[in-house]
Amino acid sequence: MPKEQVRKRGRRVRKGDVQNEPESVPEVPTTEIDEPVPSSSTATGIHPSRAAFLAGQPIPPSQTQEPSGEQEGEAYGEGEGAADWTRGSRIDSEFPFGVLDPDVKAYFRNVEEQIKDWEGVNTEGEEREDRQLFLTSVLSELRSHELPTSTDPETSIILERLLPSLNDWGRRVIGDSFGDKWEELIRHRFGSHVVQTWLTLAASTLDRETKNIYPSQQSKQDTSKGSLPKMTELFLNIIDQLLPSFPQLLSSPHSAPPLRLLLLILTPNRALPSLESSDSSQSGSGLIRSKRSNKFRKNQDVKGKSILGDEEQKDTKRKVPQELIGYRKKIRNELMSKLGEAEWKAMGVDTVGSATVQLLLEFEVEDGDAEKEGSLFDIITEGLITQIKQSPNTKPEAQPYLSTLLQTQTGTRLFESLLSLAPEPVFKALWSAYFVGKLGKLAGHPYANFVTAKGVSRLDKEGIEGLIVEVKGNSGGRGLIKAARTSVLQALVDRSVVLEECQKSVLELLYSCLELPEDKRSDLVPCLMALKTYPMYQALLIGSSAPEDETPATEDVDKEAEDTAAAYARRSAWENRRTAKPKAAEGEILPNMQGCLILQGMVGMGQVNSIVLESLIAQPLPTLLTYAKSPISSHLFDKVFTNPAVPPKYRRKVMMLFMESWRELVEDRIGSRVVDTVWDKADGYMKEKIARTLISHIVVLGQSQYAKYFMKKAELSLLSRRPDEWREKIVGVKHHFAHQKVTPAPAQPQVPIQVEGESEVENKKRKKEDKKDEIDLLFDGVEGKKKKKSKKNKE
Repeated sequence: MPKEQVRKRGRRVRKGDVQNEPESVPEVPTTEIDEPVPSSSTATGIHPSRAAFLAGQPIPPSQTQEPSGEQEGEAYGEGEGAADWTRGSRIDSEFPFGVLDPDVKAYFRNVEEQIKDWEGVNTEGEEREDRQLFLTSVLSELRSHELPTSTDPETSIILERLLPSLNDWGRRVIGDSFGDKWEELIRHRFGSHVVQTWLTLAASTLDRETKNIYPSQQSKQDTSKGSLPKMTELFLNIIDQLLPSFPQLLSSPHSAPPLRLLLLILTPNRALPSLESSDSSQSGSGLIRSKRSNKFRKNQDVKGKSILGDEEQKDTKRKVPQELIGYRKKIRNELMSKLGEAEWKAMGVDTVGSATVQLLLEFEVEDGDAEKEGSLFDIITEGLITQIKQSPNTKPEAQPYLSTLLQTQTGTRLFESLLSLAPEPVFKALWSAYFVGKLGKLAGHPYANFVTAKGVSRLDKEGIEGLIVEVKGNSGGRGLIKAARTSVLQALVDRSVVLEECQKSVLELLYSCLELPEDKRSDLVPCLMALKTYPMYQALLIGSSAPEDETPATEDVDKEAEDTAAAYARRSAWENRRTAKPKAAEGEILPNMQGCLILQGMVGMGQVNSIVLESLIAQPLPTLLTYAKSPISSHLFDKVFTNPAVPPKYRRKVMMLFMESWRELVEDRIGSRVVDTVWDKADGYMKEKIARTLISHIVVLGQSQYAKYFMKKAELSLLSRRPDEWREKIVGVKHHFAHQKVTPAPAQPQVPIQVEGESEVENKKRKKEDKKDEIDLLFDGVEGKKKKKSKKNKE
């Protein structure tokens, strides 16, 4: 083939074209990598433009460098399209400790399959010994491969599966093998997750070392050849290595979660997030692992359990060795000395750094340093602590930084932490400066409504009354229902239950939000359950078009936040399109989760819950059955039967409404659970009444997938055959003639009496006759009658 027709970089040369030969450029060997040099403002991992904006400085020019033509040509080699096989920076960053051998990878894949089969299964005897030998052999193969295994995308998850099966000695061996490479590990994408798992397990080892509980290998090790460091010594080594670079690491997406976990471990009596992927909703898990990390572990089916069946005891009173107790405050003071106000504020709005700031604020409040001038709390609130200290009578004014936090998705999390952690005078100052007078707008804001709901949980009676007035002043509050932003309403209901005050005012606010007329108060439950205003609900029932809003809202709308929230909702709907719920049919109104949560909270409002319960009872039976069969609205019936604030008469009324429909409920997947709740709370009379309505359907219920469990629980067959025994067993009531029943005394064994002069043969005959039971005596009587009849016939 002519040289002109050779494909170069994806471009074909035509036959008629003439291509000039490129001039040969002498190649100069170099080991330098041309990459943009980060500016000094990125010391915390924040973008230079954002840091400059927050510091009030001009935005610096872009410093990105475009690759030159010579470098681009060198990457593709010479004219023949030869590949460049030199090792680049990408390989060095992804495999900082070298590429793992393929044979070792194949071995660990087999180990993973074996761990999946044994994970979380209890063992005893020889099988347990076999698994311990298996762990020993795996550890011997892992020796000298710990660091490459931790950073490999395939084997790092296998090492995470293996760590829970190791005892305290094995965990110390793994920690010691990492040596002085902790900073490189936690910066790595996969190595950081291995470090998180190791730190979580090491916390329980620290607790045992505090109680002087050590593994059996501790006393058997040969100190002449060196001793394995204890877990306390390993933690001291880790802190010494990471402390100088703590400010830079806290803003890295990979290294920040392990460091936050380290700070939690250094806090005594602090529960740690679980390793189980199914327990991602546990308190504190959001500060350590991201949603993507939890989702990945769940897809990989990482259970976080030992193959020996030994479960880690979750001790809430976890202890920390005396040598480590002061290090949390030391790390916090080190960060305060190295980072300035602008950098702290930049971290507060950063997706990675915000969680770190929240955790440090919590530690500052625990140490009693939050109300000091120059504290982190004072920096984030822009000098509010200093103002309260110096001039307590001066009314605080809103500052731009905190006002910006209310309007951003990331900043609202930090503001929620400020409201929940702030001392009482600081909370009142924050509430009066940033919320009072703006509550009508903030309650319907896409992001600020969550912050407002967090503040409502700390309000007193006067604050709640003022909030209700402001929300009513904003078009009656119906915008909260139409936009489905009900977090403030939910918080008001919950707070009124705690205070046992303002419950009637909260109910009036809900009437106003739903646009419910006075003569239609019985429609409170269906409107809230569907989360629709009364005109909209009636239009959906009839099938007509939705009524137009004649009085448009006059408040200023944050269009940027609304557009961002709408885009996020569309993206979420697209990502979850495969698991989306089916849409409602024409004329059908499905229950809404937010409205059902408000109704569940209103059931506990002792002053007004009778109105909610009367509205529930007033609904037709098909509607109630729809509610009982729904995975969302069925929880309302659970609250009705379990909440102590509900009067007993309403529970009995609900039971009587379902009296002809128990079979339909028992055969349903969700309805059967409602029946179980009703059965547990019903008295003996209602239990028998419910059971007798199902006796005629025993055969059909026994073939049902869900009803058979209730049949076994209620013992319907026993009720149909022996009602008295059923009442004694299920209801606990004895029959009124039970005391007259005489229990027969236990028969005493008869001792055979031998008559003097009687032979042994006759004595054996007597023993056989004595051993005869009732059946033998019965047949003997029949045979005797036959003999008498035969004698008479002969005569």
